[in-house]
Amino acid sequence: MASQHVHTWLIQSGSNPAILQSHLLPQSKRLTSIATLTDDSDVLNFLTLLYKHQLCKVPWENLTQHYSWHRTVNVKPQHLFTKIVHSPGRGGYCMEANHFFHTVLISLGFDVRMAGARIYKGESFYGGWTHVVNIVTIAGTKYLLDGGFGPQAPPRPCLVEEGLVQTQIAPAQMRVMYECIDEFRDKTQRIWIYQHRKDDHSDWQPMYCFSDMEFTSNDVQAMNFAPWLNPQSFFSHQVVGVRFTTDKEPLEYPRSPDAQALEGEIDGALTLDGNTLKWRRGGEKVLDLTFEKEEQRVEALGKYFGIVLEEEDREAIKGTAAEVAAKGVKG
Repeated sequence: MASQHVHTWLIQSGSNPAILQSHLLPQSKRLTSIATLTDDSDVLNFLTLLYKHQLCKVPWENLTQHYSWHRTVNVKPQHLFTKIVHSPGRGGYCMEANHFFHTVLISLGFDVRMAGARIYKGESFYGGWTHVVNIVTIAGTKYLLDGGFGPQAPPRPCLVEEGLVQTQIAPAQMRVMYECIDEFRDKTQRIWIYQHRKDDHSDWQPMYCFSDMEFTSNDVQAMNFAPWLNPQSFFSHQVVGVRFTTDKEPLEYPRSPDAQALEGEIDGALTLDGNTLKWRRGGEKVLDLTFEKEEQRVEALGKYFGIVLEEEDREAIKGTAAEVAAKGVKG
């Protein structure tokens, strides 16, 4: 059950599933409700299609923190609707992208809840509640969806079934485990752990753990202060962005994918990290750029993400630690 906050906004705004999907799916593939689907496999197929479009069209990015005069990250659904639907190529970090996608799923009638997550920090240590994911249940089976993490995130709905090895972007793999983490004093406690490995010869690496407890929109607003305002968070001093790509996207300047490109299957991800941009497809690096000037990064945002920044937004980063300049971002 969604929070009353989201339900109220959906009713008051007059927003409907078709409008909420408009930035993702072409008209011919949109639904007004999954109630029109009579088979559970059709529901899962539609969820997979919608999720693919979300991953490729709505990048995980923190541009608002660096390319805006106000630097305010607003995670309320009504604001996210304006930011994502009316600004081609834009997305947001997890509290934005996953919260917005949650609203889309609610509008279509999915059995969906948000779950809080703790990011793995290394050496068997997890951070606090600074991440949020979506859990969709279809015919009693739960699936993890995460459009706000990075290139190791599930590229399709991930079965929440302990120990089941699933293909991420081949040859990479993913799975979830249900275990106790070192921080728990009560060793009878268990939590879901999402893990990733580069191939079947590599070791499993924890990415984050997530709870069975439902998190609400109010929880997301409270959690948002950590990535937004914590000076120790890399978000506050580094420009980052990730969007998944399909095998039908051109290598040169794919921008935000069009309907034809989205007919393909997810084959990789573009990763912007400070003054570098990398593109991995099928486990191989096909692009590796290093920016020496801020103008080069702004140009790349348009060429590879389809994001065109207004002059006022481009000016906002000047003089900050995140600017690509002689005294700004280094590799």
